[in-house]
Amino acid sequence: MEFLGEHNKRKVYWWNYSGETLNELPLEPWLCFAIVDELPEFDLFERFAKTAIKKNVYEFKVFGNLSSKLDDLFDEIMVIEEVINKSDSIEVMTTWHDKEGFASAFWQSFYATCVPESVNRDTIKIVCCHFQNRNLEKELKIFINRFNDGWIPSENE
Repeated sequence: MEFLGEHNKRKVYWWNYSGETLNELPLEPWLCFAIVDELPEFDLFERFAKTAIKKNVYEFKVFGNLSSKLDDLFDEIMVIEEVINKSDSIEVMTTWHDKEGFASAFWQSFYATCVPESVNRDTIKIVCCHFQNRNLEKELKIFINRFNDGWIPSENE
C-alpha cells in the first residue's frame, strides 16, 4: 500500500486491488473508500469482501455509477457469511455514492463515517482502491492537500 497523506488524524493509503495483495489490507479498524466504473469479477470481489470483513473493515464506502450495485453485493456477502456460514455478527456499514462528486464522497470518509464505539477514532486508516485499478492516487493527494487547507467540496465536486 502507498501512503497518500493524512487529514483529520486519518492516514490515507492507496491499495492496488488484486487477489495477490489482499494480505496488505490492515488488521486494525479501517474504512474502505472504493471507486467503481464497472462491476468487478465476482469471485475476486467476494474474496476481497470476506478478507476485508476478517480484517476489521468497519465501513465500505463506494463511489461511482455502479456503487449501489456493489454496495448491495457487499451486503449480500455479509448476510451469507452470517446466516449460511454462521459467522459472528458482522458490523460493517456500507454506503454508496452515485449522486455526489468524487471529492465530496471522499471528504465524507473523514467526517461522515459510522464509527462503532469500540473503534479508536485516532487510529482509523482510510484505504482507497479502484476496482478496475485506475490510478487515482494523484487526484486523492490533491484532495487531501486541499482538505488540509480548509477546503470543503460542494456536493457536486
